[in-house]
This record gives sequence, structure tokens and C-alpha cells, in this order.
Amino acid sequence: MKHSLPPLDGLKVFEAAARHLSFSKAAEELCITKGAVSYQVRRLEQQIDCQLFKRSVRQVYLTDAGQKLFQTTREAFDLLQSSLARLKPTNSYDVSIAATTYVAARWLSPRVAKFLEKHPETSIQFEHGINQDSFVLEKVDIAMRWGVCDGRSGADRLLEIPMPLFPVCNPQLATALEKDPVHLNQITLLSENRDQDLWLEWFERDHLDNPRQVIEDANVRVQAAIDGQGLILADAMMQSELDSGLLRVPFNKQLPGYGYVLLRATKNTHNKEALAMADWLMRN
Repeated sequence: MKHSLPPLDGLKVFEAAARHLSFSKAAEELCITKGAVSYQVRRLEQQIDCQLFKRSVRQVYLTDAGQKLFQTTREAFDLLQSSLARLKPTNSYDVSIAATTYVAARWLSPRVAKFLEKHPETSIQFEHGINQDSFVLEKVDIAMRWGVCDGRSGADRLLEIPMPLFPVCNPQLATALEKDPVHLNQITLLSENRDQDLWLEWFERDHLDNPRQVIEDANVRVQAAIDGQGLILADAMMQSELDSGLLRVPFNKQLPGYGYVLLRATKNTHNKEALAMADWLMRN
């Protein structure tokens, strides 16, 4: 069915002017001039052959007809907006952040929660496949990745958070190691499947005879250590387990040079929400 309606632009301008009862405020909202608002309103009045505003020197008022049209246009625009929102893909978010579940739960989530308190209109999506070979930084807005922290700079490197690594285990195993340090050579080393074996770096050796158990998921690795399955290399993100006594540090030796790097996809520098989120993470 063909509709004989005035142009949508004119109705949009009218709705803004009627809501504010001000041509100037409507112009500011719509990023047009006050003259353009006045022109669109006059044109609409001519098209429907009805006066919509009473004009005075400093104020405009709605006529009876204007009040009726304002109610109709407001309801129509609200309905249109809600309909469009329902059409928006469920996987469409303002900011996508890539991080492992370990990092997201222990470092990112509390900071994102505080950001959302100040910016409740921003929607966030976490992507957890950052350690997969198929991960591509340009497919997300922000990423937080574990790696070498050596002060390098780059367009995509926003922040380095150095976190030296140190061995931890459950209290029973820690007590056994304190009584018999030689026993260390027989303890299972829990590790992530990395190209570089960080246990070799911590021991400062080229070869280790200790039994190994590869557990790629950091959260599972932590639980395995709590359960007494062996030693893991921890960082400051495990402070809650240390404070609660679930894990202990049997040796004071640390392995520096590692930590987390906050990255930003260079193609998404136009995303204002992502820029605000990145700035928040850098300052908090």
C-alpha cells in the first residue's frame, strides 16, 4: 500500500522541536542549524495544511494539532526504535574484548564492571579464544594477552603489566618441599603447552627430569595445584588463592620478564566505546 506521508526528515525535526519546545535545542540535537529546523517545520505545516507551533520572540508552543501530531510521532519513533533494536543481531556489541577466562575473571571483569557503572549504555562481549592459532587481533577491539614484557612499543600495544612468575603448590606439598628441598626433582610440574618451556627458565637449566603434566587451561591448572597434583608457575593474579591459604609459595625465586600486554586493533580506532574502554583499562 502506498503511503501519502510527509518526508520522514520533516517529522523527525518536528518531533525534536516539539519535545524540547525549542528550535535551538532541536538544532543542537540533530546537528543542523536553527534555520534548517524552522524551514523543515514550516514545510511540514504547508504539506499538512495545519499550524503546529505558536511562535513568540523567545519561545514556541504547540497548537492543539501540534500536540496531537507530537504524541503520534513520539509513539511512532519509539516503536520504530524498539523494532530496529529487535532486528539487531544478538552477537552485535559495542566493544569486543579478547582474553582467556583466567584473565577475564581475575583482572578484566572487575574493571569492566566499574566501567559499565559509568557507561551503562555500552555493551561488551568477551572472546576467550585468544590463545588459539586462529585468533586474529583485528577481529576484536581490545585484547589482553600473556607474553614477554620488555618495554616494546607499537601502534597496537597500549600497556604492559609485568607480572613475574613464581612456583606455587598446595600447603601439604609446600611443607614437604620445605622439609626436603631435594624432593623438588621428583615433583610433577604442571605447565601450559607453550613453544618455550618456562620451567626450564625458572630452574635455569637446559633439561629437567621432573615428570610433566600439560594443562592448557589456566583455571584447570590452578585447581590441579590446589588438589596437590604438582607445582605451577603463578603470577599476581593468583593472589586470592595465596591469601586464602589454598596455595603457598615454597621458593622465593621469581622469573621476571613476563606479564600481560593490553592490545588494540589498529583498524578500530574509530570506535569511541572501544577507545573509552581502552583508556579506562590503562588508567585503572
